[in-house]
Amino acid sequence: MPPSVAASDFYRQKTDDELLFFVQNPGQYAPELVAGALQELRGRGTAPQPAPLAPVPAGPPAFADANPPRRAWARPAALGLGLLVLGGGTYWLKERAAADQAAALARAEARRHLPPPRLADEPTHAIPNYDAAVARAVAQQLRPVPAAEQADAQHLRQFSELARRFWTAETQTEYLTGLAAAGQAGPEFQNQARLVRETWQAWNRANLYGYSFGPVMQAQLRRMKDAASGQQHILDDLPALLPGRIFLTDKNMARRSADVQDLLGGLLPASPVSGRPYQRLVLRQRLGDAQ
Repeated sequence: MPPSVAASDFYRQKTDDELLFFVQNPGQYAPELVAGALQELRGRGTAPQPAPLAPVPAGPPAFADANPPRRAWARPAALGLGLLVLGGGTYWLKERAAADQAAALARAEARRHLPPPRLADEPTHAIPNYDAAVARAVAQQLRPVPAAEQADAQHLRQFSELARRFWTAETQTEYLTGLAAAGQAGPEFQNQARLVRETWQAWNRANLYGYSFGPVMQAQLRRMKDAASGQQHILDDLPALLPGRIFLTDKNMARRSADVQDLLGGLLPASPVSGRPYQRLVLRQRLGDAQ
């Protein structure tokens, strides 16, 4: 028997349900078997109808496109307009850069023809910094202090701080009195003197307390107190005595200046500002007066 006849008999011997099982489970059988079962069912008029397409669920409401697609004829026009704008912008940028460069060159040329700047002296209240000189003065003042007195760490720290404050104010005072002596005191001198008086206030506040130093430190502290008092009186009186250089002939000013020089000479041999030796007072007595 030809194979095709045997195959047709095979399908005809199957019930509708058996053939339908082949069609509904195509993954379990050969494609030829499924196709033959479907063909037999169609011959019998019992082939299953294809399932209707499931309705597409309604989506969210469609909004009008804010940017509807341009018509085909508008695209070349828009492209041409964009190129035109781009070209115009590039041209404007080049022109702007050229104009800026020309303006910069013009300004440079104008500055080249300006006269050189003139330096003018302006009054200032600034006072030189003498920190290094102050540190040297403190170290020099400690040299004659015996090691036994310096062995007390607290006393050494307190005395060093007192000396630092003293020489900070003293160096500034010597700077101002040096300006006055050289005839270089300007209209700002009174404000400078006020600033230095404020520096002396730091020294004054430190001396509100009592100190139990050894004899050498105590002697130096008394000299510093007396010299500080004299210098502060000088700073108070000197601005009013500057006109006509009256301070050079004023007796009180001369006496205080001499006393301060003698007191400072008992602390250091020379000024940390000018380097000149301090002038000590020498008491001369006749031989008969000493008897």
